Amino acid sequence: MSDHYNCFDFRRLSHPLHQKALRVCFLRNGDRHFNGVNMVISRAHFKDFHALLQGVTESLGRHVVLRSAIAHFCRTDGSHLTSLSSFRETDIVICCCKNEEMVWVKYSVNKDFLRMVESCKRWRQRRLYSGCLDRIKPYDLPEAIQLYIESLETVVQNPNTLIYRGQSKASRTKCIVKMVNKQRRSNNYVEAEVLRQLQSHPNIVELMYTVEEERYMYLVLEHLDCDMQDVIQELGIMSEKSARLVMRCTVAALAHMHQLQVIHRDIKPENLLVYFSSGGWNFEMVKVADFGLATYYRDKLYVFCGSPCYMAPEIIAMSGYDYQVDSWSLGVTLFYMLCGQRPFASASQDVNEIYAAIMSGGPSYPKDMDGVLSPGASQLIDGLLVRNPSNRSTIAELGQYPFLAL
Repeated sequence: MSDHYNCFDFRRLSHPLHQKALRVCFLRNGDRHFNGVNMVISRAHFKDFHALLQGVTESLGRHVVLRSAIAHFCRTDGSHLTSLSSFRETDIVICCCKNEEMVWVKYSVNKDFLRMVESCKRWRQRRLYSGCLDRIKPYDLPEAIQLYIESLETVVQNPNTLIYRGQSKASRTKCIVKMVNKQRRSNNYVEAEVLRQLQSHPNIVELMYTVEEERYMYLVLEHLDCDMQDVIQELGIMSEKSARLVMRCTVAALAHMHQLQVIHRDIKPENLLVYFSSGGWNFEMVKVADFGLATYYRDKLYVFCGSPCYMAPEIIAMSGYDYQVDSWSLGVTLFYMLCGQRPFASASQDVNEIYAAIMSGGPSYPKDMDGVLSPGASQLIDGLLVRNPSNRSTIAELGQYPFLAL
């Protein structure tokens, strides 16, 4: 791995938390008559959790008698809130003084807060039922997500795709929340089903849990440091040693999928996630991710799908395809890692020109790569980028290549 890896700044791959102002009602522990104090919570209002405790103590002290300063918060279900990021929009919170246990009574909440809660529910339903995911906010996510995941920040958001980055409240591990509109997908449940079936493999991203609603499904997945596209864009051409590790991990994952009759159909650097060792930029593990286009193989497939630069000729020709499309995409990925460009590219990035190049010509090697690639790397690329799928190397055959055996 190049020494330049030590210069890479991980902050480029993450974003600071921008917490929305949340509206919360604070009730006094054990007081069934007090209707609560409505407050707005954000880092602009309270710099940290201790400042919030002080602010709530002052506000409640104007209305009720307190034995001491407020020491901790609970929801009505008894769960504790221990940080600013623990709060959710329209939370109803019980405030306990020092050495107090939460007492369950029939609490009453002021009408202004209840009207606001109902208004928020109506707006959430409008956003959710519009079918456009670019209108969804983190506080629109179901309670089963918000109870266990905190510090949600948007990674991708458009009308059809919504992905958040967050962390588990219990384990503090990073995770990804992917929201899927079931009504816009012909294979509503395939992604979740496939991931559940493949969970035993170390080179496949972990599915932590799922949440299902009438219109949407939410997948909570493990989060790794970055993807191979990030690495290539930052560092350029990879060493054959590093590419070999990526290939071994990916081949192992694909072999497992194919044994279980699963085709990924979208192998590319963006979907290969990387885990780095604590000592620097030598990555230890690569995992295959994004099973949005994955499907079970029963018979020849004809659905036109994939990423243009990585699509196999038989998909473009719509002549029917099978597992061999994953071999082709893997070959394009290997070429890109070692050469710094895709083998079938278009200067104008016109999709039709890319398709024409895939269907008619061979891989286009950069001029400065003459004699650079080892015979083993060239042999593997040539074995994968065979236009006729019947003559293309299968994933099961790749272990015979010297490049992967070294």
